[in-house]
Amino acid sequence: MKKFVLLTLALALFASVFVCAGAYAQTVRPWDTDITVRLGEDEFRYVLSEKMAPFAHQAQERGFYLGAQAKRKLADRLLGMGLCPQEVYNYILPDFDGILRHFGYVNAQRRDAELSFGPDGFAYRSGQDGVAIDADRLFELLLGGNGRPATVQLPLTVDRAVTIDQLRQNTVCRGTFETSFASSGANRCHNIAQAAAALNGVTVGVGETFSFNRTVGERTEQRGYKTGKIIVDGAYTDGVGGGVCQVSTTLYNALLMAGFVPKAVQHSLVSSYVQAGFDAMVSYGSADLTFVNDTDHPIYISAAVQGKKLRFSVYGQPNPYTIVRESVQQRDKFATVYIVDSDKYPDLVYTDQTKVVVGGSDGVKCKSYLKYYQNGKLVRTQLIRNCSYKRVDAVVARGYLPRPEQ
Repeated sequence: MKKFVLLTLALALFASVFVCAGAYAQTVRPWDTDITVRLGEDEFRYVLSEKMAPFAHQAQERGFYLGAQAKRKLADRLLGMGLCPQEVYNYILPDFDGILRHFGYVNAQRRDAELSFGPDGFAYRSGQDGVAIDADRLFELLLGGNGRPATVQLPLTVDRAVTIDQLRQNTVCRGTFETSFASSGANRCHNIAQAAAALNGVTVGVGETFSFNRTVGERTEQRGYKTGKIIVDGAYTDGVGGGVCQVSTTLYNALLMAGFVPKAVQHSLVSSYVQAGFDAMVSYGSADLTFVNDTDHPIYISAAVQGKKLRFSVYGQPNPYTIVRESVQQRDKFATVYIVDSDKYPDLVYTDQTKVVVGGSDGVKCKSYLKYYQNGKLVRTQLIRNCSYKRVDAVVARGYLPRPEQ
């Protein structure tokens, strides 16, 4: 009986040795991969020893029994032959793409925030970051298991989308300018409002050339413009579209304040609504206002008429300068010539009854400068125009009789 008990114990001990050896062989496999990939609550377990079973006859060439470093060298050699990374990873770790398919729902294309600009100003739409599984990093993590069970987080790459805040950083007001047309008649006010409306909400792309005439179009009665005072050959006369030059001049100065130096043509007479040397005459087919957007972002033009004031604002990437205009002038004051013509002006009887026949305009010679400041310090002065304006004497008709004493 005693011998039987000892034999039983010996057999049990012998069996336990084999069990332990088998368990050790199962747990220590440096060539194997037993990794649980996790994303949130979702998991996918990858075990190489299970995945390679259908390909056991290819174990040697596919390096299933190689260690982590040897597998990496094999992958590098195959990649150096120009093979697709995912094909290489799938060759060394069968069903590697099964992990990619399982977590494929996480992939998302990048969509940048967008803006639209029109007569009502800016409108922004949110974007979305692009997300993709980092297959290269995932392959490295799987090789790093060394046969021991482990858990890793699914590696992701994020392609950051352009945000609304970033768009707003490049849609700031670069410059603005305002003029008044308080003394204008109804027709001139109408023409100013119509031309301004055509310019409100305009976008000038990077490298694009803006043209006032192309944007506003021809000023004709058929297109809704009315008769107003215009300058022709150094004199004021009636013409369709009178007042549009104040629109071009206001925009010209807003562009100057925004850091551009547009191409523009001066009037023959000095304007009453802007400093001499800073006007911009337009005439469809002959005189235009143009500029090139040489910044890295689009330029946006906003126009607003409030009461009898016209304001242009120019938006884009920040203007690095504060810009000040300066006009250095020499003026030749106009004279007033009085005429008496009872046949032409029968309503003018007494000498204190007058009527302006021709408005006077000073002759002006001037130089126009732009001064650029940074942090309150003048860093550059630029001469943009050296011009002269014709002098026109005023002509005033009056009556011929002294008014009787009361």
